[in-house]
Amino acid sequence: MKQFVRLAAALAWGVAFMLCAGSLHAQGRESGVSLSQPNYATPDNYSIAKPGELTMQINIWGMINHPGRYEVSIATDLVQLVSYAGGPQPDADLTEVKITRFIKTESGVSRAQFLVNLNDLYRVNESSLVLQPGDTIYFDRTNWSTIRDVLSIVTTVAVLTASVTTVVTYARNH
Repeated sequence: MKQFVRLAAALAWGVAFMLCAGSLHAQGRESGVSLSQPNYATPDNYSIAKPGELTMQINIWGMINHPGRYEVSIATDLVQLVSYAGGPQPDADLTEVKITRFIKTESGVSRAQFLVNLNDLYRVNESSLVLQPGDTIYFDRTNWSTIRDVLSIVTTVAVLTASVTTVVTYARNH
């Protein structure tokens, strides 16, 4: 009986570890960062321009392979910047890529946001792809990836609950 209780405790600890590891993995995907990369906490700065070329700084965040601040030629458009950044991650939502732009007006600075659907690139107005200095581009996660992560956690909890129930039932009957 003692061996069975030890085995059940080891099983419960193992399932709890799997639950925690799955949660960390999901958090890594949510932040757009791979936990297998040694330096995953800090975004990088990239300079992609020829010497002497007029440049602008653009931020690209979210579900992109190499997020960070990019210094690029003023002729760079959104598609080129995404390519420089290694492309979107598999769970990126390409239907609503958010561009945030700060615009100076007579009354101060205002913030404008607009969405670009990169899945239907042939329907996108070319002016939507033009970047301006200081733009921030954000790639969000797809709804499916969020649902998948929640289902993964629910499944792990269900397995843990079933295991504990089995151990308790066996202990009562023997």
